[in-house]
Amino acid sequence: MPPSGFNQKAIKGLLEFVKANYEAVSEKYSGTPLITESEVLEVTSGDLEKQVRTLMNERFPGSERLNGGVEGLTIFVTECYRDLVYEIAEGKDKYGRLVVDGKAIRKELDQIGSYLEGFRI
Repeated sequence: MPPSGFNQKAIKGLLEFVKANYEAVSEKYSGTPLITESEVLEVTSGDLEKQVRTLMNERFPGSERLNGGVEGLTIFVTECYRDLVYEIAEGKDKYGRLVVDGKAIRKELDQIGSYLEGFRI
């Protein structure tokens, strides 16, 4: 049972946020033949963490609660990226489905889309 604040709209919003991030990464690096999808995800996760910490500390100095909340959201997204890197290396996801470098982000986007269509709390 999720906490009471985790309603249908909240969870869908979080998944839409992750989906939008995957789409942005996919668009930014599409057609870049010299870098693998796995490398893109690794670089992006590190860059995202650094950028968020720097930006939040500059914009909201001394606001530990706000900074911690945004950092938590950043951790959520970057861990999704890192999990996908792991799945690419393993060649499968935790359900045993095939994960192929170069097609992994598209697979995630398709799965998030399918999940959102039928998602219910």
